[in-house]
Amino acid sequence: METSSLLSNWAIALAAVLAVLIGLIAGFGAVGYFVAARRIKQPFLRFLIRYAVVFLLLIGLEVAVAALFPSVHNTLRNATASFVGWTLGLAGVNHSVSGPIITVNDPLLTFDVTMACLGGVLFWVYLGLVLAESRVTRRQRLIGLTAGLVILVAFNLFRITISIYLEWRTGVNVHNYFYLFNMLFVLLVWAGWVRTLKPSAAKPVPVTP
Repeated sequence: METSSLLSNWAIALAAVLAVLIGLIAGFGAVGYFVAARRIKQPFLRFLIRYAVVFLLLIGLEVAVAALFPSVHNTLRNATASFVGWTLGLAGVNHSVSGPIITVNDPLLTFDVTMACLGGVLFWVYLGLVLAESRVTRRQRLIGLTAGLVILVAFNLFRITISIYLEWRTGVNVHNYFYLFNMLFVLLVWAGWVRTLKPSAAKPVPVTP
């Protein structure tokens, strides 16, 4: 009976997680479509399906890599912690780094650069939006992917660094608030790329007879 109840609870929890994930996918896909629709016309359902397929494949790939090759994410966590620690050092923060753990002093605070801190979801949402847009050239798509990912990687490192620095300086945990801004930032980067695809046509100059 206990086993059956436990399995039922796990099934409910999994269904809830899937429902939230599907909601997020649909929500950001819809917003991305309406951001782009004013400049590039394509059927909404086709865009949403392409976006969802790419996003789910990338999420599935990340989960598989984390399960089969955990050293990959551990290396990324360690490298991220080292870079953030170096940046904090430039700002005069007394700190130490041990693997993915960053410790700052006066006051003493400890931060763990987790797998979620790597920002995978941000990248996969952006890649999904870019690859869902079918009416662009390969060059435009390559520029969008390259420039967008560089911006998002820089933003993610900034997000981690400023979160630690502000909590160290003020005692206020701002890390969680960044999650409210993360996806908005992704959409802003995406909108910036879309804006380069089809600039607004200039208004015709009236001709004087």
